Amino acid sequence: MKWLRSDNYSIPTVLAIGLHASIVVAGLVAIDFSDDEPPRPKRPPIVNATVVDVSQTIIGKRESDERAAKQQAAALAEQKKKEADQSRKKEAERKAAEEQQKQLAQAKQAKEAKEKEAQKQENERKQKAAEQKRIAQEAESKRLAQEQADKKRQAEKEANEKQKKELARKAEADRLAEEERKRQEEAARLAEKKKAEEAAAKAAAEEAKQRAADEAQMVQSISGLINNRVTAAWIRPPSARNNMKTQLRIYFLPNGEVMNVQVTAGSGDALFDQRAVDAVYKVRKIDELAKVDSYVFERNFRQVDLIFNPQDLRN
Repeated sequence: MKWLRSDNYSIPTVLAIGLHASIVVAGLVAIDFSDDEPPRPKRPPIVNATVVDVSQTIIGKRESDERAAKQQAAALAEQKKKEADQSRKKEAERKAAEEQQKQLAQAKQAKEAKEKEAQKQENERKQKAAEQKRIAQEAESKRLAQEQADKKRQAEKEANEKQKKELARKAEADRLAEEERKRQEEAARLAEKKKAEEAAAKAAAEEAKQRAADEAQMVQSISGLINNRVTAAWIRPPSARNNMKTQLRIYFLPNGEVMNVQVTAGSGDALFDQRAVDAVYKVRKIDELAKVDSYVFERNFRQVDLIFNPQDLRN
C-alpha cells in the first residue's frame, strides 16, 4: 500500500467521515418505525471498511504526477548543472590548451629571434673580419708600393745629389762672390731698417704714452661718473654716519648694463651696504660705456671696484 505524506492527511480523513456517515444513514432508513410488528432485536451494524489507496485517486495521481514532475525537473536541473560544469571544464581545458599553445608559440618566436640575432651577429662578425682583412691587404699593398716608390725616389735623389755636387763645385766661386755682395747689401739694409725701427719705436712709445694718458683720463672720468650716479640713486639710511664706506665690485656688460654687484668690503652696517647695492641696480646702465673701445672696456670696466663713501653724512 502506498501512503500519502503527513501533510496530505486531510483528504483521506474527509473520505472516511463521509463513508461512515453513509452507513449511518442507510441503517436509519432500514429500520421499520411501525407498531405492527414487534421490534426485532437490534443487531450491530456491519461496517465494511475498505482501505483506499490514495495514490489511485485523482488527487493522489495528481500529486504523484507533480512529485514526478518535480523529480524530473530536479533531475533535469542536475543534468544541466553537470553539463554546465562539463562545459566550463572543457572551456577551461580549451583555454589552458590555447594558453599553452600561445606560450609555445612565443617561446618558439623568442628562440627564432634569438637564433636570428645570433646569426646576424655572426654575419656582422664575418663581415667585419673580412673588412679588416681587406683593409690589411690594402695597407700591405700600399706599403709595398710606397716602399718601391721610396726606393725609386732614393735612387733618383742620389743621382740628383751627385749631379748637384758637380754643379755646386762649379758654382761655388760664383756663390761666394754673390754672397759677399749680398752680405754687404744686407748690412746696409739692416742699418737702414734698424734706424727706421728705432724711429718707429720712439713714435709708438710716444703714441702709447699719450694713449695711456688719454685712457687714464677717460677711466677716471667714467669712474667719477659711475660714482656720482650711484650716489645720486642712493637712498640714505637713518643709520648712515660720516666715514662710513663700503667697497663694491660692479660687473658691466659691453653695452653699459649692470650685470652683477657684490660687496667686497662692508661698512659694518648691513643696511648701508644694501642701500649701496640697490643704488647700483637702480642706475641699471651707464650709456657712456657703450662708446668705449672694446680693449679699454675689457681692461678697465668689465669689472669695476667702487669705494662708496658719501661725504655729506652726519657725525
